[in-house]
Amino acid sequence: MARWLISLVLLSSIPSVVCANPAVLELLSDSQNLTPQMLIAKAEKDYPGVISEFDIDVENGELIYEISIIDTKQDTATEFEFWAKDGRLIRQKVEALEADDRDELKATKLVLEMGLTFSQLIKQAMGDSTAHILEAQLDHDLGISYLELKLIDENGKRKLAFDIEQQRPLPLLKWDLN
Repeated sequence: MARWLISLVLLSSIPSVVCANPAVLELLSDSQNLTPQMLIAKAEKDYPGVISEFDIDVENGELIYEISIIDTKQDTATEFEFWAKDGRLIRQKVEALEADDRDELKATKLVLEMGLTFSQLIKQAMGDSTAHILEAQLDHDLGISYLELKLIDENGKRKLAFDIEQQRPLPLLKWDLN
């Protein structure tokens, strides 16, 4: 019973687009689209701050990448939307950091202190996995700053966490989402 309840809670946290659209894996596998890693690296070069969140969306059958960047110098969070086909910017929205951003901010500051980037953390967390990124987010909880990843491949979906400070996976935060 407990396993069933945990699975239900975890599945409800997956973006509805992924559950509702079985073609997401196909879109992510399309060589005509930029990979999430490619777009993340491009955003790191093009915009100031640290990426704190990555997500995907599908609009009219087209894959859209959503990125949030925290700029600790300006105390802002900027949300971007890009077309996966060419990396072209669709929307950009800047907001002041709010109290509910403090966990992401704490993890972001640790990333800066350690001289890391979001893309480096993703690469370390994924290791040699060939899965596709559905979602990635910096977070801080129970005294640990970590990168949380939701991945998909032909075997299904899974979620994992990577301790930023210790530079290692957090096995207690690893679930299969099948």
